[in-house]
Amino acid sequence: MKVKEFFKLLGLNFVVFFKNTIEYIKVVAKYYGTMAFCKADISLQLMYLFHNPFSISKRFLMKRGEENVYAYGETPLTTLEIIAKEAQIGPRDCVYELGSGRGRSCFWLNTILGCRVVGIEYIPEFVERAELIRKKLKMSNLEFRCEDMLKTDYSGATVCYLYGTCLDDQSIKKLIQKFSSLPSGTKIITVSYSLNEFTDKKTFEVMKRFTVPFTWGSADVYLNVVR
Repeated sequence: MKVKEFFKLLGLNFVVFFKNTIEYIKVVAKYYGTMAFCKADISLQLMYLFHNPFSISKRFLMKRGEENVYAYGETPLTTLEIIAKEAQIGPRDCVYELGSGRGRSCFWLNTILGCRVVGIEYIPEFVERAELIRKKLKMSNLEFRCEDMLKTDYSGATVCYLYGTCLDDQSIKKLIQKFSSLPSGTKIITVSYSLNEFTDKKTFEVMKRFTVPFTWGSADVYLNVVR
């Protein structure tokens, strides 16, 4: 049985590696023509060449005594492009990414779409490294904050992106309380669930639901809008 599980896991790792390789080739072909993104992404790849972000996240969560130490995940940039088009995100938007990790999505949103972007991440090492790249490349309208997303001030946001598939119900409900105070028309993008699944109040309207690919499979994305 253990041998069977080993080969199953090995096969899964190979599939994920293959998908990540294909994704990176697509990213280079589609987005490296934008020099600002090209510089930021190459800097990011080099910075994590010998420091796997999944390992950094796992180590940090273990030190904190968290139950789920495998909570780290990134949105493929080609998937992020689909989400951005469906949600009609553009240069006039101020996008808050909740759980921005090493900041790759933030760099993409800022350089490719021209958005003002705020990355919220509670693992200090990720924020420090992203800030090093931002300062080195003198990037504007981009900010990384080492904060707990449940305590963040979201004023000024026109879009909030929450990958958060590993969040527990209580955390989602606390975020809903914060989102409820945002101006009407603010977009909250969630993966795998709509905000209305966690509240009886008619605070949000689900404007869209669509399916997008991730390296681990596919998921429904919800465009929730504050009423």
